[in-house]
Amino acid sequence: MNINKLNPSLIGFLQALAMAAYCFLISGFFQFGNIFFPEQSTFWIPVLILILLVFSAAITGTIVFGYSVYLALNQRIKEALSIFFYTLLYSLGMIGIVIILLTVL
Repeated sequence: MNINKLNPSLIGFLQALAMAAYCFLISGFFQFGNIFFPEQSTFWIPVLILILLVFSAAITGTIVFGYSVYLALNQRIKEALSIFFYTLLYSLGMIGIVIILLTVL
């Protein structure tokens, strides 16, 4: 599948979906972290969380900005901005869905 033929809205949706899936995985790690780590707080737990924070920022930054920066560097500014804003718009929609689910459940 050639990504250049995809609609910018679809690319933005897929990027937002990938970011949400990654956040879901990290949330699951935190939810079930007590299985892997002892109850007592140690020096290494905060170190792990900070390293995971930096790693997660790199991963989500790559998902959100990576393709748009690539397009911008190839002089496709309008398409890059379009995909970036669609990604933000779909991410905002997903945040809204999560908020609605939290209030209903």
